[in-house]
Amino acid sequence: MPEDESTRARHRTTRSKHTVQALAKLSESLADVDWRLLHWLLRYPFQRVDDLVVGVARWASRATVYRHVQALEEHGLVESVLPKTPGAGKRLYHLSNAGLHVLAGHQQRPAREFARLWQADEAGLLRLLPRLPTLFVLQDVVNGLITHAADAVTSGGRRPQLVRWDWQRDVSHHFLYREQTTRLFVDGAVALCIRAPQVDGSTLDQWYGLFIICTELDDERVMRLRLERLLCWRESPERWSSYQHMPPVLVLANSPRQREHWQHAVEEATLKLRLEPLVGAVACLSSAESAHVNPWSLPWRTLSSDLPCHLRDPLKPLPRTALLPSLRMEEEGVVVESDARAQPNAPMADVSCATSTRLGRLIVGDLAQRVVRIAGDALEEQEVIALLGLRLTPCQWRILRVLLAHPLLSAEELAADLRLRLPSARRSLFELHGLGCLEPISTVAGKRWHLCGRGLRLLASAEHLHLRNMATWPESTEVPETANAVQRSEAGILQRMRHNAGIYGFFARLTQAAQREAGQALCWWETGAACERRYRVQEQWYNFRPDAQAAYLVGQQQMRFWLEWDRGTMNVRDLSIKFSSYAHYVATREWARESARLPRLLCIVPDIAQEKRIQRVAQARLAPTTGLAVWTTTEVLLNERGPLAPIWLPGMPQGNQTAPLIGSLRQCLSEVMSGKKGI
Repeated sequence: MPEDESTRARHRTTRSKHTVQALAKLSESLADVDWRLLHWLLRYPFQRVDDLVVGVARWASRATVYRHVQALEEHGLVESVLPKTPGAGKRLYHLSNAGLHVLAGHQQRPAREFARLWQADEAGLLRLLPRLPTLFVLQDVVNGLITHAADAVTSGGRRPQLVRWDWQRDVSHHFLYREQTTRLFVDGAVALCIRAPQVDGSTLDQWYGLFIICTELDDERVMRLRLERLLCWRESPERWSSYQHMPPVLVLANSPRQREHWQHAVEEATLKLRLEPLVGAVACLSSAESAHVNPWSLPWRTLSSDLPCHLRDPLKPLPRTALLPSLRMEEEGVVVESDARAQPNAPMADVSCATSTRLGRLIVGDLAQRVVRIAGDALEEQEVIALLGLRLTPCQWRILRVLLAHPLLSAEELAADLRLRLPSARRSLFELHGLGCLEPISTVAGKRWHLCGRGLRLLASAEHLHLRNMATWPESTEVPETANAVQRSEAGILQRMRHNAGIYGFFARLTQAAQREAGQALCWWETGAACERRYRVQEQWYNFRPDAQAAYLVGQQQMRFWLEWDRGTMNVRDLSIKFSSYAHYVATREWARESARLPRLLCIVPDIAQEKRIQRVAQARLAPTTGLAVWTTTEVLLNERGPLAPIWLPGMPQGNQTAPLIGSLRQCLSEVMSGKKGI
């Protein structure tokens, strides 16, 4: 019967009194599979049993791995914790302080130097905790790549053998580009050595490498930055000797919309640097699907051309010099120090302080108990943020990310966007408030929620970004601190709070209305800078920025639309400028980069007078523009009858009709499916 947390806590208290002599005696009883498990957890902390099975698959079965892990935990060499993040229900194992000392003694290395080399000390463990949702997805993908590699590359009926492999998480690499030191970051780097049988009976070892990138954010600026750094590294002097052997880039998108953002970021990065695009592929893979999917069979699409492809297509044999030097190519991925000439039973006392019988405290451990006390103990901010990575539930992570994309939402709007009941949403909000991640704020549009400094720092740590990518500090702040950080777009939204509240409310109503209709759903919606498009025509740059854009699904058909929310503050001149920008954007066909069909334009106004004014200007400015369908309604009708009711009036003249035609969003969607409108 599995141990509960209280029983494990009592065992940890007993084990904490280990001495150097006791551990030296314990190390003599460890089997070869025990050492391999300890080595694996040194390199990859927070592993599930399934991950450990893949890591030492050649030497032990699943039952053997589970039995030895339990024994190592019982002896105090390994600790475990049960997180609330995606992947909950499976314990995560990592080296304890005693386990780190035992392994350092086995390798005949000073423990402190050994921990610093592998970043396996307390700071190294805490740095990984906010990254757990991403690391779970990466680990699942790597497990699938390794498990199915031989079957995927089988050719001509001859099945190859995977003889060596290795991978590294959170890869940072500094290089020199145009006489400046630059740093690239990828979420994972994988190297494979496949031994293929030849016709003459001999074998050929071929090396393959690839980079893996994934993020939970739909921020094209962050995507573009990562891709630009990879392009710069490809062109850097250190790669000139193996320039033609660039490892491909695999991008894991969490939704079809994010996949579009990645492909647009590839195009923008290539145009900005005026370089050939990166070779690679992108596929959609959510956190819930990652554990059960074979990565070799995913519907991959090329990064540069968005054409269907197989994962084998971008993978080409590479020389070992083309791989990152941080990848240690050991047999079957097991990491063993190449310069360590340790004997299996090397005594710990030889590398420990002879005058003390106590171990140096390099790993604090007891994460399960520390997470419980997170709200009461006076912990350092960095430790609190790390422990929040274990404390937050998937729902709470989603709330933080939604508020990052759409700042200052109300509890009702959050509940609608996340498809939650209002009491559940409020409970999660108040828990996040108690943990210091969110703060309520009073605005002219009522009570709203925003990310405070700790919440922003947690999201930045989870995405391996600097806080400056998400936050700014007031000009009066002399020393920027986490507590004073303010989300970048928040100040502008507060100045236009009524306007943004109207947009937020519309999408909340549309989401709720779609839930009541069979086969309909609001796929995604974006506001602010995410909607802005900057494009060039004949060496001149133009800006196009609707108030919002979204995609609505009916059956198997998807309709995209732009939204303009008018509070009655725009006169004829302002409306003319607005609709002229639409006319130019449609005429240049820049919209075709993102959608096969021209989006619709929905306009919501406060009263009938403003609606008539908009229709007159729209007909004057958009008449030469073929295919753009404009629909208008008033805020009163929207609030009374809902967005899917027959409240929408065509804003452009249709045929010889002179009487106003009341339509609905359903009618607009049916026209999309039947092809009556659009280009």
